Amino acid sequence: MRTPRALRAERLLPVLLTLIILLSAACGSDGTTKEPDGDEDTSNTQTDDNSVDDGSEDWNSQISYNGVKYKRRNDLKTVLFMGVDNTATSAGGQGELGNNGRADAIMLFILDSTNKTDTVLMISRDTMTEVDIYDGAGNFAFSGQSQINMQYAYGNSALRSCFLMKRTVSELLYGARVDYHFALTMDGIETIVDTMGGITLTMPEDYTYIDPAYTSGATVTMDGAQAEHFIRYRDLTEHGSNEERVDRQSWFMHAIFSAMRASGHMGETLERLIDVAEPYLETDVDADTIDKLASYDMLEETVTLPGSSEDGGNHDEFYVDEAALQELIIELFYAPEE
Repeated sequence: MRTPRALRAERLLPVLLTLIILLSAACGSDGTTKEPDGDEDTSNTQTDDNSVDDGSEDWNSQISYNGVKYKRRNDLKTVLFMGVDNTATSAGGQGELGNNGRADAIMLFILDSTNKTDTVLMISRDTMTEVDIYDGAGNFAFSGQSQINMQYAYGNSALRSCFLMKRTVSELLYGARVDYHFALTMDGIETIVDTMGGITLTMPEDYTYIDPAYTSGATVTMDGAQAEHFIRYRDLTEHGSNEERVDRQSWFMHAIFSAMRASGHMGETLERLIDVAEPYLETDVDADTIDKLASYDMLEETVTLPGSSEDGGNHDEFYVDEAALQELIIELFYAPEE
């Protein structure tokens, strides 16, 4: 019989595997809430503390777009996953601006309780948006255009940084609610994968530019260091290389989930996994939502934020296609009125 701790570990495994993949983008390279064009303007309001207040259950409950009326779906919950590089700073030292690391990998999981599915929205770390800047004491300084991953840097604790990211992602997505957060720092990747006993995968295409052994069709077993390198690798000399890495992350994530479900639970290994993972986690996800993450079917197609990448000189800059984003928000969060 599995112990309560083992059952809890089994529920957390898909979440931890997802966060391992999220951390791939941490290899480095280095407002006003928008509303969809519609008849309603009941915006999502958020308090400047460590919680999000949606202001009203009627948040954008009805909108009109291209002559069609839509109603917001109430059967959805969202979880913001972040892979955090806590060795990175934007400026200054301890107590100064931007000293809390970066959310260098960002996914929004959309949990559909009607269809029992998970939809993953990938948000490029390079997305240019309005970022709120705070000093080390938590005092607001100013706002300005920056890569979205830098918003995490301006919290004075992991919890505060997660709140700031939830708010900024919500504003980027025209006020869409972000219900929960789940962040994992990059320190734990290698340890977590090694605790799992490594990862065996069949390469879907040629990845020999990462490792000569990763030929198309090859079956390889990666230890923690190898898995970290595979999912973090990025050619910083190539413009737009982060987009290729996002595609690789998406495949890796689905492959891990498939392998996990095919093999069943991992017994005592799962308990050890929780032991090694907990020091690296910051989350407000409740047990019911973890169960949904573990049991719902993940849709094969990962959704990516629409837009294009430009060479910003020192780093890539991803600019959102606002018209396409409005349509995507309606597709993900709304249904036509009957």
